[in-house]
Amino acid sequence: MNTKKPEHIVCFALPAWEAAYLRSTVELMKELAANNLVLYVDYAYTISDCIKGILGKKSFDWKRLLGLKDRLRKIEGTGEVGFYVLSLPPIISSFRIKSYRYFQLVNQINAAFTGYFINRAVKKLGMRDIIGFNSYQPFLGRFWKIDNITYKVYYIYDDFTDIPYFRGFASVEESRFIQENDLVIVTSDELKNRKQRMNIPVEVVNNGVHFQSFFQQIKINKLNGKYIKTVGYTGTMDSRIDIDLLEGVIARMQETRFLFVGKVFDQSIYTRLIKYINVCFEPAVATDRMPLVLSEINIGIIPYVCNNLTAAIHPLKVHEYLAMGLPVVMTPFASMGEADDVVYTARGPKAFIHCLELALLEDDEALQQKRIAIAKDADWEKRANQLLNIIIAHREKADVSTTHNQN
Repeated sequence: MNTKKPEHIVCFALPAWEAAYLRSTVELMKELAANNLVLYVDYAYTISDCIKGILGKKSFDWKRLLGLKDRLRKIEGTGEVGFYVLSLPPIISSFRIKSYRYFQLVNQINAAFTGYFINRAVKKLGMRDIIGFNSYQPFLGRFWKIDNITYKVYYIYDDFTDIPYFRGFASVEESRFIQENDLVIVTSDELKNRKQRMNIPVEVVNNGVHFQSFFQQIKINKLNGKYIKTVGYTGTMDSRIDIDLLEGVIARMQETRFLFVGKVFDQSIYTRLIKYINVCFEPAVATDRMPLVLSEINIGIIPYVCNNLTAAIHPLKVHEYLAMGLPVVMTPFASMGEADDVVYTARGPKAFIHCLELALLEDDEALQQKRIAIAKDADWEKRANQLLNIIIAHREKADVSTTHNQN
């Protein structure tokens, strides 16, 4: 039985609660809600988003934005712990504004308007001594005035600098917002290197995996005979994919099947690869079906280009592959932290093919168990506990420092 006093956490999220893909922010907060009180402030949809939702061009519960359904809803929990989601009213879009002055003004207006609803939810839930956990939302975060927040954490899972949509004022806003926080949590060592220059403590909590969901599919994986070996990639296909590398590999490995599962944002990837008879594309699947998809493959790949954007990424898929005991072949775009020792890395088609061939011939039970053990340690429950322990340790250290300075 957990005897610790539940923490009160308000998560100000850029990731939407409703999405077809896994979001680390959501998974961490759901795990923390088992023993704490968590309020998840959903993605701030714009007026334009709301109109598209009404017209059926976007899929989300737009009625909550307009107050036609309760904005605050309980997802799970009993007594003093639980998980609640708050939908905000639609806001004015600020990212098309070219003037920094007006960009800030619109965000101030949006923050004042939405902040009223957040404070009302905080009061209704009786939240106090709150850990304010801001997930990649510095734009409104800079201007929100939320009651009872005593410790501020900023969570970074990507780098605004090289994301086209956020070009403009994003990096400036983030730099200023970081200075207003007590602690920064990032998902990769590279992000830590970039953010620790700002004189605020920075800690790493890598992405995780629902270990048991994937691990239980291993028996199915072994029972599938797989006369034709399959190399698989899961996830979105966009500018991060090294299409030149992939085409060079696929053209030379005609007897190996290549399966790509996910949404294709860069159509040139589909156009260039679908002409090969050993290539198959399948649409994105629900997260609970992903283990079944991975039971069909022999090797998981992450063929990203090596650049400043991908260097800061810690892909969710690496631990999903490992939880199935699958060999992983990837380009050396970034460190995978504790998984670095169990993945194959290769730069260029020739080296990538060599690694794939080695992985296909692999018959090392000990290595497979090592991969599984690393994935097990990355379970979302463990990641959430790691996150909260880091926050509490830094908060206690700050409290001691404050008390010392007052004396």
